[in-house]
Amino acid sequence: MKKIIFSVLALTSLSAFAGGFQLNLQGARALGMGGAYTGLAHGPATTFFNPGGLTQIEGHQFNLGTSLIFPSVSLQTSVHDNIDQTTGMATPIHFYYGGQINEKLYVGFGLNNQFGSSSSFEDDWQGRYIVQNISLRTFMFQPTIAYKLHEKISIGIGAVYTTGKFSYEKAVPLTTETTNFGKARLEGKGSAFSFNVGAFSQLIKNDKMELGLGIDYRSGIKLDLKGGTASFSDVPASLASKFPETTKFDGGLNLPSVATAGISFKYILNEKSELTFAYDFARTNWSSYDTLAFDFENEDTPDSKTVKNWQNVNAHRFGVEYKINKLRFRVGGYHDQSPILDGFVSPELPDATHMAPTVGFGMEVSEMISFDIAYLSQKYSREASLDDAGFSAKYNRGVDVVSFSLSIKL
Repeated sequence: MKKIIFSVLALTSLSAFAGGFQLNLQGARALGMGGAYTGLAHGPATTFFNPGGLTQIEGHQFNLGTSLIFPSVSLQTSVHDNIDQTTGMATPIHFYYGGQINEKLYVGFGLNNQFGSSSSFEDDWQGRYIVQNISLRTFMFQPTIAYKLHEKISIGIGAVYTTGKFSYEKAVPLTTETTNFGKARLEGKGSAFSFNVGAFSQLIKNDKMELGLGIDYRSGIKLDLKGGTASFSDVPASLASKFPETTKFDGGLNLPSVATAGISFKYILNEKSELTFAYDFARTNWSSYDTLAFDFENEDTPDSKTVKNWQNVNAHRFGVEYKINKLRFRVGGYHDQSPILDGFVSPELPDATHMAPTVGFGMEVSEMISFDIAYLSQKYSREASLDDAGFSAKYNRGVDVVSFSLSIKL
């Protein structure tokens, strides 16, 4: 029994933390164009998308904003016709600065949430032994420097400091005289260093057109989770030594590296209007998340190592922007592959390969201030199983996102 309990625990407690949602919500203009921004290099948000593109900034610029994420997940099993997640709204943030030091040297700074998720179910739902509640939030801090090697070529690099905090609750199949099941809760936090490096080239720039190329590489993140707290409640007294009220645990987590190549083309129609096309191809190295292990401080609590077997995946992102006077209208979309194979799909993360459209709007209020808004709608279904837990379901998932950004030029 104790082996089963902790095999399930190790499988699910960090799956949302590791895969969760890779939050590609790093600016409303970029989101309105489907996230295709690596070869565009416009504004301080390029600190994240491609540090080499910072050399396109004039003066000092700031961009800050947030996104409102409204998730909806329901599932059907052989036992229940419908089960709904009770997850609430999420609000990831972003802040970017980019500034010119001299003709060749530029600096930037970024603060954002690149990974995060939250899932909740009723305590007594059918899959309570897999998950009841789970939440994650990460913060990434990125000081950046960029250098113009040539009039048409520039490079940039940023050091990234990541902090992450998560909590997780699940039922355990242990009964007492007063309860039908016990409860396990894990809480942990960790930090790590990584880097973001990019190159940008504006091959063509004249009165009629501009052509930009960019490449970017964000390194993987090895997040050490040391000194986390595991607590157990409603456990029979006879098993208290194996499932104590509290104990510590250590673990490790490998978040993926991402390599992206992008291209942009701007055609200047006349002095009042222009049309811009952008496309990105991204490769995410999810195979780094191959196993998940916990080492519990209490000697009687069994340690665990679970195979995750996630796969490397590709994403295609594209967008179009039409500018007329001080207004910008955008439309885009993306195609994302899921890294999770059937047999490894857990209820808090019913991921699937999918496509999604985006739209956006921007307005220059003055020479110094502009704002942007974007909308993303994501809907898909998947029938899949979590073999180690003996659980299978049909999942229907939808996410609506509204993103806002404010830009300031000095």
